[in-house]
Amino acid sequence: MKKNLLFVVDNLVMGGVTRVLVNLLNSLDYDKYKVDLLVLHYYEDMDVNIDPHVNVIKGDKTYKYIDKSLGAIVSEKNIKALFGKLKLVFLLKTGLIKGVIEKNRKKLLAQDYDTEIAFNDGFTEVFTAVGNTSRKVAWMHGDISVHYDSARYIGLIRWALAKMDMCVCVSEKVMEAYKAVFGMENICYINNILDDGSIIEKSTETVDEEYNGDTVNLISVGRLCQAKNYGRFIRVHKKLIDDGYRIQSYIVGDGLDRGILEKLIAELGVTDTFTLLGRKDNPFPYVKKADLFVLSSDHEGLPTVLTESIILGTPCVSTYVAGAKEILGEKYGLVVDNDDDALYKGIKEILDSGRLDCYRENLKEYKFDKNAIIQKIENVL
Repeated sequence: MKKNLLFVVDNLVMGGVTRVLVNLLNSLDYDKYKVDLLVLHYYEDMDVNIDPHVNVIKGDKTYKYIDKSLGAIVSEKNIKALFGKLKLVFLLKTGLIKGVIEKNRKKLLAQDYDTEIAFNDGFTEVFTAVGNTSRKVAWMHGDISVHYDSARYIGLIRWALAKMDMCVCVSEKVMEAYKAVFGMENICYINNILDDGSIIEKSTETVDEEYNGDTVNLISVGRLCQAKNYGRFIRVHKKLIDDGYRIQSYIVGDGLDRGILEKLIAELGVTDTFTLLGRKDNPFPYVKKADLFVLSSDHEGLPTVLTESIILGTPCVSTYVAGAKEILGEKYGLVVDNDDDALYKGIKEILDSGRLDCYRENLKEYKFDKNAIIQKIENVL
């Protein structure tokens, strides 16, 4: 008999957690599982390629403002949204949200489940904890020792996590952070699953933009947001250009910080050598053809882009964030301290020492063990 699973997410806006979820859902054996996916705040323009076996349940207005920050709402000067968000904050602060969720679950969910998985840090954990599903799992993505959006509701989250039968973290560093804050014992870590075959296949597609063959080409992929700290990448690029290095740098992605980054590129006078390529449905050809992948983030849970890069044979340099050392080790790239100067020195060292060729040779032997990750996931489910 198939097991009934319910995955719960805040939204399906394309980003790190959504990509991880989609890869996981698309890797499940649907001869074993019947899967519902509850999207608490469903945007009608979401375009996510989820396995057709998955039944998507749309949340209602109860959760309309769950994934939008109070600061963003204030900046929009949307009075209705502001009152909606403040009401939600009040319910969370007082714990009255439990009663709201309990009533709402009866409306949204037409059946019982064998296992329910809260797939975002924070609110989905509370949603799942309130329910009567016999097995509850929380899937945690963020390094809360560096940044924790739910810190203001720490008491409520502590209550919710105590209700979980198992807590899964995406990296060892994320797991250690949760242990330190919550003293958890029913916890493990499972690295994000990827479809390496699809990544390799997509990387062969033709793209319009061509790299300059006479320069070293640096690439990064991600949302243009504060956590990714692409301003750091731009500043480091400028220093390397001033040092006489022949480099071209590119970022694939879009986001709220695009205007800020465009302004910085112009101010530093690197418009000819630093390019924001915008959002691409398929970023993999750009990564494969690049000489070095650069991750400049302030914090991550497990930077999937590093794994994608080494699957494609492209060496990496990364700031010290959760998961970077686990992915790169000493063979596939360099992990540096989390500041501008360390990233600058790291890239400089790679370019000066001939490490790029060494890393590329090592990457010829790299194999992504998808089956081992699938087995760990099934053990949890």
